[in-house]
Amino acid sequence: MNGKNLRQLLFLVCMVFSASAFSQNSGSFSGAVTDSRNGTPIPGVSVYIENTSYGTVTDFDGNYSFQADLQQADYTLVASYLGYSTEKISVSYSGGDITNNFVMSEDLLSLDEVVVTGSTVVQERKKLGNAVTTVKSVELLKADPINVTSAIQGKVPGAQITQNSGDPAGGFSIRLRGPSTISGSSEPLYIVDGVIASNLTTNVTNLNVSSGDASPGQNRMVDINPNDIQDINILNGSAAAAIYGSRASNGVVIITTKRGGNFVDGPEIFFKTSFNVNDLRKEVDINLRGEQFGGEDVRLWPIFGRDAEGNTTPFANLLTNKVDVQRFDYQDLIFQTGLGTDNYLSIRDGNEKMGYAASVGYLSNEGIIRNTKYNRLSARLNFNHTVNDWLSYNVGLYFMNSASDEKPDGNVFWSPINSVNITNNIYNASQRDASGNLQSVEPTRVNPLSIIEEFDITQDVTRFIPNLMVSLKPTDFLTIDQILGVDTYKQDGNISIPIYAYEPVNAAYFNNGYQGNAEATIFNWNYDVNATFDFDISENINSQTIVGYNFQSSSLEYSGTQGRDLDASGTPTVPLQAQESDDRLEIFGGFVQETLSFNDRYFLTIAGRIDGATNFDPDKRTNFYPKISGSYVLSSEPFWENSGISNVINSARIRSSYGEAGNLTAVGPYARFGRYNPNEFQGTTSLSQSSALGNEDLEVERLKEFEIGTDLSLFNNRASVLFTYYNQKISDLIVQRTLAPSEGGLSRFENVGSMKNNGLEIYLRVTPIKTDDLKWDLNFNFTRNRNEVTATTGGPISIATVSGAPPQVREGEALGVFYGTYFARNDDGSFLLTADGLPQQERGDALAGTPQRDASGQPTGDALRRVIGDPNPDYLLGIGTDVQYKQFSFSMLWESVQGFDVFDADKRTRQGVGVGRLAEQELSGELPRGYISSIYPIQEFRMEDGSFVKLREVSLGYTFPELFKGVKNFTVALKGRNLISIDNFFSYDPETNAGGQSNLLRAVNFGNVPIPRTFILSLSANF
Repeated sequence: MNGKNLRQLLFLVCMVFSASAFSQNSGSFSGAVTDSRNGTPIPGVSVYIENTSYGTVTDFDGNYSFQADLQQADYTLVASYLGYSTEKISVSYSGGDITNNFVMSEDLLSLDEVVVTGSTVVQERKKLGNAVTTVKSVELLKADPINVTSAIQGKVPGAQITQNSGDPAGGFSIRLRGPSTISGSSEPLYIVDGVIASNLTTNVTNLNVSSGDASPGQNRMVDINPNDIQDINILNGSAAAAIYGSRASNGVVIITTKRGGNFVDGPEIFFKTSFNVNDLRKEVDINLRGEQFGGEDVRLWPIFGRDAEGNTTPFANLLTNKVDVQRFDYQDLIFQTGLGTDNYLSIRDGNEKMGYAASVGYLSNEGIIRNTKYNRLSARLNFNHTVNDWLSYNVGLYFMNSASDEKPDGNVFWSPINSVNITNNIYNASQRDASGNLQSVEPTRVNPLSIIEEFDITQDVTRFIPNLMVSLKPTDFLTIDQILGVDTYKQDGNISIPIYAYEPVNAAYFNNGYQGNAEATIFNWNYDVNATFDFDISENINSQTIVGYNFQSSSLEYSGTQGRDLDASGTPTVPLQAQESDDRLEIFGGFVQETLSFNDRYFLTIAGRIDGATNFDPDKRTNFYPKISGSYVLSSEPFWENSGISNVINSARIRSSYGEAGNLTAVGPYARFGRYNPNEFQGTTSLSQSSALGNEDLEVERLKEFEIGTDLSLFNNRASVLFTYYNQKISDLIVQRTLAPSEGGLSRFENVGSMKNNGLEIYLRVTPIKTDDLKWDLNFNFTRNRNEVTATTGGPISIATVSGAPPQVREGEALGVFYGTYFARNDDGSFLLTADGLPQQERGDALAGTPQRDASGQPTGDALRRVIGDPNPDYLLGIGTDVQYKQFSFSMLWESVQGFDVFDADKRTRQGVGVGRLAEQELSGELPRGYISSIYPIQEFRMEDGSFVKLREVSLGYTFPELFKGVKNFTVALKGRNLISIDNFFSYDPETNAGGQSNLLRAVNFGNVPIPRTFILSLSANF
C-alpha cells in the first residue's frame, strides 16, 4: 500500500468515527461521595452513567470527575461501592458541566452490587438465588500472599483450601462443598478476565514416580500475581455455575484484574516492596540419645535386623548388647531460613474514552529446604477504549516467567524430609573424604546432603494470557459481548543426579547417576459470545434475557525422556521408558437464561445449557443442564419498611436454587478408546492390545444440587448473617475398574457409582465499634460438609501408594476413607497384648470381618481390616478481625480445620529406626523388646488427628496520608503468615498432603515439606 492510499484509508476511518459521534454533546460530571453517618469521604466508589461506558472512581478525598459525549436526553447517574447501598440520581443532559454529590448508606449485604457470574454475565446480587462470595483486593493482599490460592485461605465459606507442600511454589487444593468425583479433579474452574485458565499439576521433574502415586508439585495458579487482582467471585453451587455446564460441578472461581480509570489527580502510580523471612515452625522430636543395640556389624537398623540377602527382618530382639554411639540431628542440615522479596509497580490512568492499567512484578522466594528457590517475573497490561455509544473493547495481556530450584518432595523415599525419618542418625552426614566428597550414611540410604547439594532439579515456566473483549450496544436494551481468550504456557523440567562417590546398595537411588527431562506445552483458547436483552415489560416488571455460546479448545503435548548409569560426559548409558502424549479436547455449548424482576424485590431466574465434549462418544456427549433460582428481598416490602422490624433487621432476603452441572476430568480425551501398543517381533513391528480396554458407553459425571439460604443485616447495619444449606447428588461416577481375566483386559473406565454432599455455610460479620477515629470489625465463616459414597458397582475401590496409605471408595463411607489393619483390643478399649506384653493386630474371619480368639484369648485367623480414619473434616471455621484507629491498622485471621485424620507415614518410618522416640524407649528398656516390630505392620498405628487451628494472617501497619509532596498513602506494615499452629500432630504439619490434588490420596503425610511460617516487612505508596 502506497502513502496516498494509506492517507485515504486513515481519512475514511476518521470520517466513520466522526459520523458515529455526530450530534453528541460534550460535558463533564463531577462531585463528591460521602458517608451518610459521619460525612467522611468514601474513596474507590464507582460513579458512572447507567447504560453507557462513561464513569470513573472516586479519589482518596471522595471526589469524582469525568467527561462524556452524549446525546441530549435524560440519564441516570449511579454511585456503587461494596458495603453500601447503590445510589442513583436522574439528570437531564444537554452538555456542559453537571455537579452532583452522593450520600451513601452502609449495606453490609451489598445487595445492589453487580456480581460477575460468567465471562461477561453480570447480575445484581439481590437477583441471585444462590450464594456467591466476593473477595476484594484489599482482603486478598492483607498479608502479601505470593499466590492467588493462599490469598483466599480461611476467607470463603464452603471452601476447603489445603497447601499441599511448603515448597516456595508449593501447590494448593481447593474443594468447594466437598469432593465431586473419584478419579477426576475436584478443583474449580478458573476464569481470569474471561479466559478459562489452566490450573493443572503436570509432573515434569519426577518422572520415576510410580503411576499410582500422586505428587504435590506446582499447580498453575501460582503463575498469577495476586497484586493484579481487583476481586474474586467464588460460585460454590451448581446453580450459580450452571451456565458452564459440564465444566462446573466443582464450582467456578472468577478473577477480575485491575482496570484503568479517569482519576481526578492524574495517573495513579502504586509501588510496593516487601521483604520476607521463611523458617521452620516446628521440628519433629527425634532421638539424640547415644546408645543402640548391637555392634558395628549390625548398625543398619537398631530394631530391625537384616538376613543374609540384606532383607529387613523383625528379629533384632535377639540382640542384647548396647553400644554407645553419637547421634546427629539431620534437621540442622536440610533446613534453612529462607529469604525473599516481592516487588510490584503499577500505573493506572485514563479519560472519558480510554483507560489503561499496566504493572510489573518480581518475586524471589527461598524455601526452608536448603537450595530451593522460586522466582517469578510478571507483567500485565489492560487497555479499554470506548469508541462510541455502541462500540467498546478491552484488551488484556499477561506475561509470566518463573524458575524454580527444587528437591524431591512427598511420595519418594529419597526426599530430604525422609532422610530425617528413615535414616538412622548415628552417621555424620556432613563427613567428607580427602577430595571433598560426601560419605555414605546407611548403605541403603542416600546421604541427605547429597540430595541437598548434588541433586539438580529445576523447573521453568513461560506463560502468556491475552484476551480481547468487544462489546456492541446497537440499541438501549441489547448488548452483545464477545470474548476471545488464550492461555498458553511451556513447562520445562530437568533432573540430574550425579554418580555418588559412595555406593548405596539399592539401585532405585540411581547410584550410578540419572538424567531426566520433560516438557509440557499447553495451548488453550476460548471464544464466548453473549447477547443480553434488558428491558421493562411494565412499570413493575423487568426482563433480562441472556443468550450465549461458548467454545473451548485445549491441547497438552507432553514428552519426557530419562536414563541412568552416566558415562564420563554425564550422558545416560541405560535409557529408561520414555513418556509421550498429545491430548486434545474441545468443549462447546450454548445457554439461555431469563431473569424476571417484580417490583425490584421478587426475582426469578430460569436457565438451561446444552453442551458437549469430545472426550465422550458423539451419542453420549450432548447433555442438558437446567437451572432455576429465586430471590425475595423481604425488607423491601412496604409493611417491613414502615414497621419496627426494620430498626432491628435492616435488610432481609430469602433465596433458593436448583441446578445441574457436569465433570469432564475423570477421563482423558481418548480414554474411551481401546488402544494398541507397538512391539518388535522377529525384526518387524507388530501391535498388541493394551491391557486397558476401551468403553465408548461412558457418560459424563453429573451433579444435581438444591440450595436454600437467607441474608440478614441487623442493628443499624452493625451485623450481617448469611446462611446457606445445600444438598448435592452426584451420579455416573467414573473409575478405572480392575477386570476379571475373562474380560480380555486388566482394567476399563466405567460409570460405577454415586455420591452425595450435604452441608451448611454460615458467614457472620459484626462491627462492635464504629466512631470517627476507631472502627473494629469481626467476621466469622463456618463450613460443614458431609460426604458419602452412596453406591459402587463391583465393591470397594482401593489404590496402592509408596506411602502405604490405604484409601478406599466404600459404599456408605466418605470418599477416600483409610481402610487398613488395626489393633486388637480388650473390651475396655485397651490393647490386647501378647504373652510378651506387645500390641498386636486384630485377626479373625476376614470374610465376615469379625474378630476371633483362640483358647488363650489371643487373636487368631486372618488379619482384619476396617475403616481406620477419615480425611474429610467435620467443619472449618475462619475468624478474622480488623481494627482501624486513625492511621493505624491491624488485622488477624485464624483458621480452624477440625475432625479429620491424617495417614502419617512419617510417624511409622521414624519409629522403625533409632531416630524415633519409640525406638529410643525400646533401646532404653522403657518399652519391651520387639515393641516396634509388633506395631510396625499395623496401619492404625499411623493414623493421627489432623485437627489444627492456624494463625493464617496477621498485619500491623501505619499509613502516612501524605509523607511529602507527591507521595500519598505511604504504608509501613509488619505481617505474618502461618505463624502459629495449635495441633497435636506427631510430625511436622497436619495440613500438607503427599497426594497433591488427588481426590483419593488426601491427608497423607509422607516426606512432605512442612509449611513455613513467614515474617514480612512491607512498604507501599501512591505517587
